[in-house]
Amino acid sequence: MNFRKNILLYLGLFVLIFFSYKVFTRYYFHDFLHEVPSVIGLSEKEAKKLLSKNDLEIKVMGEQYSHLPEGQIVVQNPKENSVVKSGRRIQVWLSRGKNLLEIPSLVGTNLLTAQSLVQQQGLIIDKITYIPKDLPYNEILATDPDLSKPVAKGSKISFLVSGSTSSSDLNLKVPDVIGYPVEDAKFILESEQLLLGNIIKKPSEGTESGIVLGTSIPAGRNVNLSTKIDLIISE
Repeated sequence: MNFRKNILLYLGLFVLIFFSYKVFTRYYFHDFLHEVPSVIGLSEKEAKKLLSKNDLEIKVMGEQYSHLPEGQIVVQNPKENSVVKSGRRIQVWLSRGKNLLEIPSLVGTNLLTAQSLVQQQGLIIDKITYIPKDLPYNEILATDPDLSKPVAKGSKISFLVSGSTSSSDLNLKVPDVIGYPVEDAKFILESEQLLLGNIIKKPSEGTESGIVLGTSIPAGRNVNLSTKIDLIISE
């Protein structure tokens, strides 16, 4: 008889604890903890309205350049789907829009001067195309994009450059790029109107990765315009 009473007592305690836990978690999590919604791409006013529905607040921490339009939220902390306490302030950073640069026209400028200028401004050199023109060697004929309008920092830019009226007759010397990082060697080859061919990796003890160890055509040898030069680099 006592055994049966004990079973019923334990069962009653279990049911009481179970429902107490359910009530507690439902009350606690619904009233004290909230899941953070995403406010990326919203204005401060829109984000404030959304967060208030979840009993959360907003705090603007600053601004930064981004691809989003000016005034939209670009970063939030805590991130979306984080669980936080009621009344938590969600930190946000607003977009200042794209970091636009005003660069003067480079038409008529020497290629090396133009390359140095755009790299200092934070643009990325994409392609360099040569065409035969009876103009000074390496003179910029056009750029893409056209620099008559502001361009975003980090954009790619390509150059159309004057070569020779008879490019097949123009002999160039292969520059010495041994010991240079591969990206620097590529830049040097392009500035000499030569093309980068294959990149061949080779083990080299004591040399950091990506350093030029040799070229398919020795430095100093005469070659035609737009000749492809293979680079042997350290692994």
